[in-house]
This record gives sequence, C-alpha cells and structure tokens, in this order.
Amino acid sequence: MVLTAFNNRPTLNAMREYGEYLRDFLENMHKGGRYSENTVDAYRRDLSRFAEFLKEQRFPEGASGGGNKILLRLYLGSMRDKNIGNRSIARFLSSLASFQKFLIDKRAPDIFQFEIPKIKYSRKVAPFLSPGQVDEILAPKPSQKISPFRMHRDLAMLEFLYSSGIRRAELAGITLDAVDFERKLVTVIGKGDKQRTVPLGDPALESCRHYLNVRNEKLAERNIDSDYLFINSEGERLTVRTVNRIVRAYGLKVGLRVTPHMLRHSFATHMLDNGADIRAIQELLGHEALSTTQIYTHVTAGRLKKAYKKAHPRA
Repeated sequence: MVLTAFNNRPTLNAMREYGEYLRDFLENMHKGGRYSENTVDAYRRDLSRFAEFLKEQRFPEGASGGGNKILLRLYLGSMRDKNIGNRSIARFLSSLASFQKFLIDKRAPDIFQFEIPKIKYSRKVAPFLSPGQVDEILAPKPSQKISPFRMHRDLAMLEFLYSSGIRRAELAGITLDAVDFERKLVTVIGKGDKQRTVPLGDPALESCRHYLNVRNEKLAERNIDSDYLFINSEGERLTVRTVNRIVRAYGLKVGLRVTPHMLRHSFATHMLDNGADIRAIQELLGHEALSTTQIYTHVTAGRLKKAYKKAHPRA
C-alpha cells in the first residue's frame, strides 16, 4: 500500500520531508514571477497550517486504508468549527491542489497526496461606493490636526486609487518617474511583476502636483531623497498596511467603512454603469481572465433589474 515508503521511518522524518517539499514549492512560486507576494504568503499560511495539523495527527501513521481522506476531512471540519467560510476553504484546497501537482512532478511519495473535494461558494462582490459617497471622501475638510504634507499626500492617494482602479500594493510601489503628467498616465507593477499603464483623471493629477510641492519641501527640510511617490514624513515608502489605515480614516470621517479595494470596485462599477467596455476595464484592472472582471456585470445587471421593477408597469 502507499505507506510502504514510510514503513520503517518515524513520523518526524516524514513530516520533515513534507516540509522540505513545501519550502521548495513556495520558493519556486516566488522565483517563477507568476504570483504576487500576497498570493505566495497566502499559500504559505494555508499549507503551513495544514502541515502543522498533520504533524499533530502523527501523520503518516495510520494513513492507510483511506486515512489520507479522513485526515483532510478532519482538517476541513476544524476549519468549519472556527467559522471559516467556504471561500477561504476553497482557497486552501486550491493551494493544496497546486502543491500536490508539484509533488507529482517531483515524484514525491504517494502518501503526500490527498483526495480533494470540491467546495462551492458564492463569489460576492465587495461593497462599492456611490459617486456621491466618493465625492464626500475626496473632499476632506482642512484640519489643524493634520499637516499640509499629510493632507495633500492622502488626498493624492485617494484620487489615484479611485481614478485608476489600481491595487493598494500597486499604489505603494509607484515611483516618481512612473507618472506622466503630459500624457496623463501612470505605470504600475501588478501581480506577478507585470507592468501596465493606466490613465489618470485631471483631479488626480492636480492633487498630485500639490502633493509634490509639499513632498519636495519635506524632503529638503530633512535633507533626504526617495524614488517613491507616496512616502511618510521620514521619506520612507508607504506600506500596504499604512495605505489601508489612511483610506479607512478618511472613510470614517464621513461615516463610511472604506478600504482601498472598495475604491477599486467603485472605479470598475462606475465605469460599467457609464458604458465602458468590459474588456477595457479588464485591462485597466490588470485581470488575467475576463471572468474575474465579469463579476462587475452582475452588479450592474442587478441594479438594472431593480430599476426595471421600480419603473415598468408590468415588471
């Protein structure tokens, strides 16, 4: 049976070998360039937790006779006990399936293979803002509690996110030479280190000009320099966590819970509502598959049905 590879080995050695395969797999993902840092980190978290579970269960002892199937079911059950949703479970299973393909390529022992069930989940669109709500967020009132540097930087960040639909990590990675004021474009590095160029609206460019003035003054005061557009008061590149915090703070000022991803969703939804071609939106968002972009059509279709029911005499 499949256990023959480990009949004479302690469980610890089997798990050590499993861990070595996992490290190689994650390293290959990182070097391959097809996956973003966030995706690699998600795979690492999902698969490392599963490996810890297997270790606690003294895997591979007793894994014969369908034991692998039982172990995976136990783990999925533990995820449900922790109120982890189907979407997260499906992501873990996708990570595991990719890892198992790697194990097959490396001719790893069959004991490391698990029968993966299919999990159904609904693809929910993250909440998006109305144009009016976006206007509220993008019109912050001057405050004595915040410096001109931070105020102009934050407004430029918010304008960039909504104007271009870029991701938070893409925003944090923008360099000074990436913004083309004359052509009204910005070049960003997306998932898998793929570069794309997207347009910027006049309000975003204008807010960026104001920000650059105070940015240069701040750097001159401290006698420092930076290649990155959005920086903190020390001249350091902003982290994704800081971008999240800033966006959330400006949303709360107008009584809304807002994330950078909501601004991205709002960008796509408003574009579709105003007649933009879905393939153009796919390119602007940096989606590899059109199916990823098509989720926004469900939003607009739903709104159309709502309008139809409200207005048509025989709806």
